[in-house]
Amino acid sequence: MSYDEHDAAMDDMYERLSQELYPDHKDRAIEEFTAERLRSFYVKHPKVMVPAVLAWQEGKTLRKLEKHSAALIFFVTSIEVFLKATLLKPVVYGLVHNENLADILVELSLGQSGFDRYQGLLKDLFMSLAGIDIGTIQRKGAKVNLITECKRIQKARNDIIHKGDLCVASDAEQAQYICEAIYSEIVCTMLATLGLDVLSKGEIQPQVTKGESDTPRS
Repeated sequence: MSYDEHDAAMDDMYERLSQELYPDHKDRAIEEFTAERLRSFYVKHPKVMVPAVLAWQEGKTLRKLEKHSAALIFFVTSIEVFLKATLLKPVVYGLVHNENLADILVELSLGQSGFDRYQGLLKDLFMSLAGIDIGTIQRKGAKVNLITECKRIQKARNDIIHKGDLCVASDAEQAQYICEAIYSEIVCTMLATLGLDVLSKGEIQPQVTKGESDTPRS
C-alpha cells in the first residue's frame, strides 16, 4: 500500500500527541519503561498475546486445508499482533496513567499496518532489555534478516487483500516459518529476559523458580 494523505494526517496527529506527552517520545519511553514495569504489565494482562497465538493456529489450520492465501493472511496478522500488541503495547501504556488515553495512543501509534512505523521503537526496546539488535536476527536458511522477511510477506498479504492476488503453497509455508521465528526468536526471548513463560495457548505467566518446581502439586 502507498503512503497517502490519510497516512500523513494520522502520523501528524500522533506526532502532536506524543510531543505533548514527551518531547522525545521514543527515547523517553525506553528510558522510563523499565524491565520491572514491563514485567508487571504482563503479569497484570496475561492474555495479551492470546490473539496472536490464535491467529497463528488458524493459519496452520488453513494451510492444512490448502487455503494458502487465507493461511498467509492469518500468519501475517499473527506477526503484527505479536510485535505490536505483545511487545510494544505495554510501552505505550507505560507512557500515560489514563487508560482511555493509552488506548487512543496505542491505536494511533501501532494501529496502522507497516513495520516501518514502529520498527525503531521495537529495536530500541529489544536492545535495551535483551541486549540484542533485532536487525541481526536471521531465520535459519534465510538470505535476509527476519524483519525484512516480515515486510515482504506483509506486502504479499496486502496484495491478496487489496488486489485479489493469490499465493502458492510455498508462500504460505514460508509465512508460517517466519511467524514461528518471530515467536521463538523475538517474543519468547524478550519474555524470558523478563522472567516470564508462555503457556500452550499463549497466556503469559511468571517463570516457576526451582524451589517451586520441586514442590509437588496437590
